[in-house]
Amino acid sequence: MYTYEKYYFRLFSPLLGLLAFIFFLYGELIGGAVSLVLGALVSFSYQGITIDPDRKRYRKYDRFFRLHIGRWEPLSPPSYVTLVRINLSSFRNLPSPLALPDNRKIAKSYKVNLVVDGKERYISVCRGKLEPMKKEAIRLGQLLGIRVLDFSTPEKKWIL
Repeated sequence: MYTYEKYYFRLFSPLLGLLAFIFFLYGELIGGAVSLVLGALVSFSYQGITIDPDRKRYRKYDRFFRLHIGRWEPLSPPSYVTLVRINLSSFRNLPSPLALPDNRKIAKSYKVNLVVDGKERYISVCRGKLEPMKKEAIRLGQLLGIRVLDFSTPEKKWIL
């Protein structure tokens, strides 16, 4: 079974902490306690994916302590794993459009995708810096017994 999980900061945590402070300031102990507990719960959140090749299913989830929120989906037959470079602009955190201005405020991030023979075509597994993503791609490829394509450089090459 393959599992990848990463800490995910949610803006709700400090907002719930501020709300708890305001409740306590005005003597509302129940509202303050509820806000504080919810803020603590949300501050320990993770996002991840679990792939179960034996049962041919996968699950993308959000985890709060031991509570997993996400459902199992059927896994189409996997073809190969790709490691793809994406550009992130400094003005937003989404992948950049095709036409990018030539400024120096662009960061590179890398994404691991599992290409499958099904209607979904690929499953996004994880995103991050080059070396950790390369290790994750190789680990996933070895677990599933499929090849890994490094699509992060101009010369595309199989690395496993």
